[in-house]
Amino acid sequence: MKHQANIQIRFADTDMLGHVNNANYLTFMELARISYFNEVISDAVDWNKEGVILAKATIDYRRPIYLVDDLSVKICIDHISSKSFNFSYQFVVTKNGEEQICCEGSTIMVCFDYQENKSIVMPDKWKERIKAYEGMK
Repeated sequence: MKHQANIQIRFADTDMLGHVNNANYLTFMELARISYFNEVISDAVDWNKEGVILAKATIDYRRPIYLVDDLSVKICIDHISSKSFNFSYQFVVTKNGEEQICCEGSTIMVCFDYQENKSIVMPDKWKERIKAYEGMK
């Protein structure tokens, strides 16, 4: 996975046991998506007109993440269809120079016209930039 978003864990992200609360994983996925869009798709998105909506999210937890952990979320798009695409995520904690995968997940995103309130075909400019970045044909 090429793209990586570094996540600053806040005290408010943790529960009474000191773990990152499971609800925050979706927020961290969203932060990674925004970072991906800013880097890869960039100025090709007019968020007032077109964008994406979350259709499905899955999360597989492997081990807890703690406040003191050095966390990053690695992200890629591994599937594109006409109106939707799939993000895959790896939550990685680095300790003593070694990466540990703490969690993996995926989201299905649907391209959406906010003014018309309906799904749309993925804009060509998005598809071109994603495929070039991800090395897809």
